Parts: sequence; structure tokens; C-alpha cells
Amino acid sequence: MSISQEIKSRLDIVEIIEEYLPLRKSGRSYTGFCPFHANTRTPAFVVFPDSQSWRCFGACAEGGDVFSFVMKKEGWEFGEALQHLAKRAGVTLEQTSPKQQAQQVVEDRLAELLDAAADYFHQLLLYAPQAEHARRYVAQRALRPETVASFKLGYALESWDACRTHFMGQGYDLDDLLDAGLLSKHEERGTTYDRFRNRLMIPIRDLNGRTVGFGARTFDPDGVPKYLNSPQTTLFDKSRLLYGLDMGKRHIREARQAVIVEGYMDVMQAHQMGFKNVVAQMGTALTEEQLTLLKRYTKRFVIALDADNAGMKATLRSLEVARNTLDRAADTRFDPHGLVRHEGRLQADIRIVTLPPGDDPDKLIRANPGQWPQLIAQAQPIVAYVIGVYTSDLDLNDAKAKAEVVQKVLPLIADVADPVEREHYRQLLARSLRIDERTLHKVNLPRARPSTPPQAAPAAAPPASAARAALPLGQTFATEKREANYLRQVLNQPHILIEVDVLLQQQEQSPVTETDFSVIEDRLLFRLLRQLIYPGHFTAVEDLEEQLDDLLRQRLAFLTDQENHSRLSRPISPVPDTAGSLALSMLNCRLEKIRQQLGAVKLLLEQSEKQRNPELLADYDRRLGQDLLRLNRARASMLAVSRRRAAGNGA
Repeated sequence: MSISQEIKSRLDIVEIIEEYLPLRKSGRSYTGFCPFHANTRTPAFVVFPDSQSWRCFGACAEGGDVFSFVMKKEGWEFGEALQHLAKRAGVTLEQTSPKQQAQQVVEDRLAELLDAAADYFHQLLLYAPQAEHARRYVAQRALRPETVASFKLGYALESWDACRTHFMGQGYDLDDLLDAGLLSKHEERGTTYDRFRNRLMIPIRDLNGRTVGFGARTFDPDGVPKYLNSPQTTLFDKSRLLYGLDMGKRHIREARQAVIVEGYMDVMQAHQMGFKNVVAQMGTALTEEQLTLLKRYTKRFVIALDADNAGMKATLRSLEVARNTLDRAADTRFDPHGLVRHEGRLQADIRIVTLPPGDDPDKLIRANPGQWPQLIAQAQPIVAYVIGVYTSDLDLNDAKAKAEVVQKVLPLIADVADPVEREHYRQLLARSLRIDERTLHKVNLPRARPSTPPQAAPAAAPPASAARAALPLGQTFATEKREANYLRQVLNQPHILIEVDVLLQQQEQSPVTETDFSVIEDRLLFRLLRQLIYPGHFTAVEDLEEQLDDLLRQRLAFLTDQENHSRLSRPISPVPDTAGSLALSMLNCRLEKIRQQLGAVKLLLEQSEKQRNPELLADYDRRLGQDLLRLNRARASMLAVSRRRAAGNGA
């Protein structure tokens, strides 16, 4: 992830733009009067939180991301905007070392391969005859086609080498596939085989929508393990990931609350039914790293446990045994001591809710979606919840049983950071046990051994007001790869820039411009390339380097590092990309962006009865639809030319 992407991942474009002009919420988007041209009658300026982008549908017809907005509004160069937004995001700008650059290359390579793997598994689920039982399973779980597409569910063939054969045929090698966690190695025999076989494939994405690993569910009721995750890799670390956060972060911010569940299916069903502030923990217990991630968007967390009181008591007993004997937490998803300490260190509000016996979020939401928000509203603070569990069926005439509860709960109360809260919970415990509160102050507790090794204080999280994910997801990652490949090819073959422009103009499409690029560094590099290539002043990368600052030099180095890049992307073959293939690639990028904008505008249209400007919204929709039609025609024409040329060569 580049430094600009890191900054955007911590900022909310709506908050930034609202500092310059008033915006009005319209469905999931925001509208206002464009600050770049005179307009007072129709709010033609739209901000799209989902893609963290803006666009004017009026006179200036421009658009972009938070960087392009600030640069245009303030008249700043990229470096000035970078300094300003980095400070807002709490990102320290430092010179990237060669080691960090190499690490970034490795991460980008792995993410590219894993994204390709997600596409591969997804296509198998949709179309492979061998995946019929997987499609039936998905239907049985009541997952709609749009949900399957949104989460990009897939299927791994029942084969020991299908995945390996497919990707080695695409130019990847065994080390690539092992590093990505797609293959496993038999240590004794030294052979490799597909890690995932005959399983429902669930891509796990990081905060910015990159595929970093997979969760794979067996179809065998007795299959072990039920879920097989990717092994730990450069990108995949369960303690630092939350499933669904890439799609739920904006909704968490709007709801001012994150709901944490246990399973992938719980998240998918919740999102499908409109409860999009739901994420799932990865691993057996919530970690401080996971909660720190969430704290970018909210300070209030609700943990939904699918267990009844009896089961929870067993969990709490196992934790006590583990602390007293093994000096570590038990293998459980609920550790009240750990959560209370996290709560204090993070200055957060962590609450617990228990679902009815026999229910998990997936079942409950399917059967009675209206019950879900009611249950979440009943969530209790951790200590109050534990007191309720221990005293729910306690014999208040049994003195020893009451003393046992005190010995278990008082250490938890002692972990609470705030003295007012501590006193409140002592009073609650005393009332629940029907004893004098002063008695609790006289209780001698055994010295507790630490349940986990001491941890360094976590790095300060960015202010909540400046924390929100910025990068568009899913298909956008592939779009950015296409854009980067175009730049890479132009750097290798400068003449191809003009050839692509000619081909596009022949199809009545505009030449490639800097607005065709999603990454701000790529926009700036392209602007300089175009200025140098058309007059014939660009012959080698060195002609460009001397005009760049350090950050753009780093991006240029990444784009021109063919040896590292080609190891995991489709290798830059001896036959470079042609102008025709690059022109098609840029058309595909434009099509995807138009589709995203069209989808956002259609949502605005659904709210049009509440708007002051339904005619303008309809005009947006009509103009975007016309753009989409022209792009599809141009693409179809170029594909037909390509097929005729291929047929002629074959003949």
C-alpha cells in the first residue's frame, strides 16, 4: 500500500469536503454546489462515500479523490497536499528504506496473486459442473447472488493439483503459490499439493479490500476442520484482521458501533439483511490489534456470543483453570479479563450480548431479522454481563457459592481502569449477592498470575474524527492493477502512449488522461509522461526521474522493477502488450468506473422524492447511461477487430 493509500484509508472524504462546502445526505451519497464553477440553482456536486470519490455533473465535469479535491481547491502541488493530509490522518512521512520498498513489492505481488485466486475460485463456483453441490449449499444458506458476488465466494475443486496447475500455467511458480498459502508442502516427501480441496472458498480481505487469504468451509458434516484458513503469510495474520471490515467500516462509523460475531456466514447474512456494521473476529479471541483497527471508526463494540448461560459458565471456568495452571488463556472466544484490559487501554466501551440458546447470528437474522437490533440494544458492559452469568441461577442461601462468585468477579472488577466504574460494579455485585458492599473491600484475593505476557503499549490510533476507510474495494483493486500496467508498458515503450490514444480516438473515445488513474501518484506520473512523450522528449526512465520528488521516485521504482513485479504478476512476456490490448484495458477501467457511478446515482434516484433536484438526478442517470453505451460499443468494436486480426493470423 502506497503512502497516499495509507493516508486515504484513515480519512473520510465527506468530512474533508464538508470543511469547504455544505453537503446534504442523499441516500448513501452527498450532494452540494460545486466549488469549482458558478452554480447556485442545482447541486451538481456529488460525494460518494463508498468509493471515497467526488464528481461534478455540472459545468466542470471533473472528479477524483480527496487528494485531487484538496489540490484543486487550495491550488497546492501534490507534496503540499500530502503534508496536509498526512498530518490530518496521523501518518508520519518518512523516507522509505530499500528494505521497506522490497517488502512493499513482496506484499503487492502476493495480493495480486491472491486476488487472481479469488477470481479463479469464484468463477468455478458460478460455472464449474463440479461445483453443483457447492451452489446448492450456498442456496440452502439463503445467500443471494448479489451477496455471493459482493463477498466473491468461490469453490476449490476436489483435486490435489488443480489450483497448482492453473496458476503455474499462468506463469507463477511453486514459491509464489507456497508464499501465498495456496499450496502446502509435504515435509518428508518434499512434494506440494493444493491446500484447499472441495471447499467453499471465502476470500478474506484487508482494510483496503485486498485479498490476503481464505477461509475454506468443508461440505462434509463430519469434516475436520470445519473451516480451514490460510496459513500465516506476509499478508495473512489472523490477530490483525477482521472479516468484513473492508465492507463494513463506513457503516460502523455511521452506526457509531461495531458488532463482532464469530463466523463468516454470520457476517454475510447480516450484511445481506442490511446490518452492515457487523464483522467477525479471526482466531479464538479478540486481540488488541483487532480492536485498535476498529477504534478508527468507533469506540463502542458489541460482542455477540452464541452461547447460553450454562455454556458461558463452562467457558469462564476453563479460563480460571487455565490461568491458575498453565498461565495462559484457554482456547476460547470470550476472555473477560483480556477484554476489560483492552477496554481500559483503548478507552473504549465493550459490551456483550448473548443470543437465544441454539441460535447464531446467521440463523437468527434469517428467521427473524427484526429481533437482531433489539438484541444488540440489550448488550451489557463486560463486568455486568459476567456478574449476570454467575448469579443467574445462584442459590443466595449458599454462602460458599456466593464467596466463590466473589473470588471470580472481584479480580475482574479490579482490572477496570475507571475508579467510578469499579465502584459501580462493586455495588452491583453486592446487590446481586445480597451482601453489604463494605464486605467486598475486606476480601483478600490471591495474587493473580498474568494471563498473557506483558505487551507494549499500542501505537496511538488516529483520532476517530479522522478515521475512515477511503479506498474503493473489490473490482477497484483490479482496475488499479490495469492502470499500473498501462504506465509500466508506456515506460518500457513510450511510443505506445500515442498509439493507444489514436486507437481510442478512432472509436470516438477521448485519449488517456490523468483522470483515468485512481492512484494519485499514477496521475502525476502520467501527466509528466504525456508532457514529455508527445514532443518527443522522453527516451528513457532517467528523463523522468530528475523531475520527481522522493515519493514519486518510489512509485516509479516500483513500476519499473520488472524482475520483482513479474515474479507474481503475469510475467512481462518477451512480447510486450500491444496498443490494442492496452486500449481495451483502459476501456475496461472506464467501464468499471462508469458502472460504479451509475450504481451510486441510481441510489440517489431512489431517494429523488426527498430531493430538491430530481430532474438533475435523472439527467445524471441519462448521461452516465449514454457514456456506458458508447464505451460498450467502442469495446465491442475493438474486440471484433482483434478477433478478425487473430483469425487472419491463424489462416
